[in-house]
Formats: sequence, structure tokens, C-alpha cells
Amino acid sequence: MLLPCAVVLLLLLGCCAGAARAQEMEARITVLNVSTPRVRIEGRRADATRVWSFRNAYGSLLGLGERIENLSLKDEKGGEVAVTKLAAGEYEAAREAVRWSYEVRLDAPTTVTNSAYASWLVSGRGLLMLGDLLPLMMDEKLAGKHVTRVQLELPAGWSALSIETRLPDGNFEVADVTAAVFFIGTDLRERRERVGQMEFSVAASGTWAFSDQDVMSMAASILKDYAQRTGSAPRVRAMLMLSPFPRAVGAERWSAETRGGTVMLLSGQSPSKVAALAQLSSPLTHELFHLWVPNGLRLEGNYDWFYEGFTLYQALVAGVRLHFLTFQDYLNALARAFDAYQAASRQQQLSLLEASRRRWTGSPALVYQKGMLVAFLYDLSLRQASRGKRELDDVYRALFQQAGAARRDGNEVLLALLNGQEGMLDFTRRYVESASEIELSAAVAPLGLRVERIGARTTISADGKLTRQQRDLWRAFGYNEDAQRALRRVSS
Repeated sequence: MLLPCAVVLLLLLGCCAGAARAQEMEARITVLNVSTPRVRIEGRRADATRVWSFRNAYGSLLGLGERIENLSLKDEKGGEVAVTKLAAGEYEAAREAVRWSYEVRLDAPTTVTNSAYASWLVSGRGLLMLGDLLPLMMDEKLAGKHVTRVQLELPAGWSALSIETRLPDGNFEVADVTAAVFFIGTDLRERRERVGQMEFSVAASGTWAFSDQDVMSMAASILKDYAQRTGSAPRVRAMLMLSPFPRAVGAERWSAETRGGTVMLLSGQSPSKVAALAQLSSPLTHELFHLWVPNGLRLEGNYDWFYEGFTLYQALVAGVRLHFLTFQDYLNALARAFDAYQAASRQQQLSLLEASRRRWTGSPALVYQKGMLVAFLYDLSLRQASRGKRELDDVYRALFQQAGAARRDGNEVLLALLNGQEGMLDFTRRYVESASEIELSAAVAPLGLRVERIGARTTISADGKLTRQQRDLWRAFGYNEDAQRALRRVSS
């Protein structure tokens, strides 16, 4: 067992502009042990309350509230306040209280791919996500309206990295506790680079087949591509946190999460540099786009079909543009998505809108895979309807021209933009608003693609005799005639 070590976080929520004053919070987080990971959290809030809640679920990860133990409360004068546990993460005080003390177990999630979604601590490193460590505000929409001052006191040899502003006294200033993440550990490394209008950092831990500069170069190329395509920079500062999983996994595994301007990427460790970089490109193209969608937008509601499904497609196309993927890789990814979509339960009965509302109760394949396929077909249909003058990227540019508007319903905004493209109203009503089945073969045959079923899987390939217009279309997606001829010779 390691000797107890302490990490102290002092959080002070500052004032809001205008008549309404922000409520203050102070919290101290002490790491009691690393080998049996546990922290003690003590603090104070300005708004006395009888209701004490902690995050219990995040996406498909359940039971977070069960990590909370030994909660004790005090009133303004320091008197003990009795507290009753109502359910996991839910407590009721006998009277209003302002001070608290409790412990949190920080074992890594049992399902290793959930490790990007909740705080954990192992020997040498950890991720502290304030959203699942601190008591929840009654209205989480107010969390981003406070300024939080964070003081870290780490064990000897440990350091902390975050996108939160580091003040001259060494403390951090946090804009939104629900999005704040601290990467702590003994061997953290950081590289910074100006990428367009954004200050971007790579924070890394562990030993990899590639260098930290390789990661920075790949990420910078992706960010520049997205900024050009959307016509915007989503924020002034962002950070990629790259870490091995907290538990042993195969080299091919990865998990990622983007909160605010922080991208957390956990990955297995391949001994091959080529294989490791190839694997890295897939989650990076996807997660970095989340800095734009949804995190760079002021949209509300269940529009997961767009910010997950359409993002999968946009990341796929970006991978082709940046030469991470070939044209055949692009087609293979679409074929896998089609197989997953067909295998999804009730795939003919839910629209994308309804699938998004039920994302965490049984229809993730529809949100991700059907969403990706609909984005693919929308992009091609728009290119055809406009005779090559417009594409899906134009919808994103229009979306970000509205990014500064007041908070709005995501589905309403997106449907208005998608429907507003000339000739696309029927498409959107059929594939987004209704539960119409995707007939992929019929949809892509006029574009020179063949969809075939070989055994248990689908294959998509380019016809051997594409017309000039078809070749021009697919060249935008990496089509190369010589490469396709060579591929057909190998296949035959």
C-alpha cells in the first residue's frame, strides 16, 4: 500500500455580472490512497440546502452515486445536520446545510471502455472530473455561469494539466465545473501549439510507439481541416489528454470523451508506430470534431443523431481528405455501418429523432450507424441536386454562422437547415423525421457503387465502368482509377 497522499482542490465560485450574484463553493479533495483509490472531499457552499445530489449516471455508465460514502453535513454555525440516503447519489438533510464531508471510491470502471466517462485513479496517474466528484447544482445550466478557483496540492513528483486558466499564484480558474477535467500523474508531458485561432495542447502519459510531436502534428492537421470546412474556430483553448487505460487491454482498444474543450483519449499501446498512428487517427478525427459539434454550439435537446451520427461521417470524410484513409477504407466503413444498422433491433420502427431520445435505452446503433449512413446519403443527394455546387459542409458553415445566437432546440435548428437546402425536404422527412428503411443498394447504384452481400457482411465497391460524372464525384472522396483497377485484380 502506498503512503496516503493529498490532492487539495479549493474551489471558489465567483460572481456573475448584473444583479444576480454567483454562489460560492469551496471544496477540498484529498487523495487518501492510490493503490485502493479513495478521496475525501470536504467543502462549503453558499446556498444552504436540504437536497444533496451527486451524479449517478453518465451515458450508459450507471451507479456513480454508489461511490459516495460517509456523507456528513453541517449548518452555517458548524452544527451537525442529520442526513438520510434516499437512493444512489441522492440525500436529504434534516435541515438546511452548507458544509459537507464525504469519501469517493475512484476505482476504474469495470467495463474498461467506460474509463473516459468518470473519474479514476491508479498508481502514477488519474483523471479527476469535477462533474462526478462535487455535489450537483440544483440547476446544472447555471454551472457554466460561475468562476471556480481551484488549488491543487499534489504528492511529490506529481503534476496536473488542464485547459483551465492557471493563475499567477498557481491556482486554476474554472469556467464550468461540469466540463472541468484535471489530468494528474508522475510522468505527464505537455506540448503546446497555436493552431489557427486556437491554443492547442497535447497532454500525454505513458510510453507509445509514436512521439508526442506525432500526436500534435496529426491533431493540428485535423483541427485546421475542420476550421477551414466549418469557417469557424470553436474556442480559444483546447487540450487532448492521451493516456493508457487504467486496466490492461488489447492494443486495438480505445475510448474517448470530449467535455468542453478537453478531449480525453484512452488507448491500448501497439508496439508498431504505423499501426498505432493508424488507430489514433480514427478517434481523433471523431472526437476533435466534437469541439465544434456539439460543444461549440448553443443547442439543447436530443439531437444525438446529428452530433454523433453525422459526426461519424464527417470524421470519415476528413480521414480521406487528410490521407489517413483510402477510398476503399471509406467504402468499407460505410459497409460496416450498414451491417450494424441492419442488425439493430427495431431498425425499421424508429426515426432518427426517436432513436436519439432512446439512445441509452436500446438504440445506439440507430443513432450512430443509421445517422452516419443518412449523412452519407444526404451529402451525395445534395451534391447531385446542386450539380456539385453544394455539399454537407455548407450546412455546417451555415450552422456556425448562427452559433452566437441564443440557446435553441437542436432538432428545430438542424431540421430547418437540412430542409432549407434546395431539393432536400423530402429526403430529410423520409430519413430523419420518419422511420423509413435505408435501401442502400438502390440509393448508390445510380452513383456507380455496387453493394453486395458476401457471407455475413456487406461489401461496397466502385463499378468498373464509371461515367465521367461518377468519377468526378468520387475523386472528392479519394477515388483513384489505378488503385481501383489493382484492387479488382486482387479481388478476382
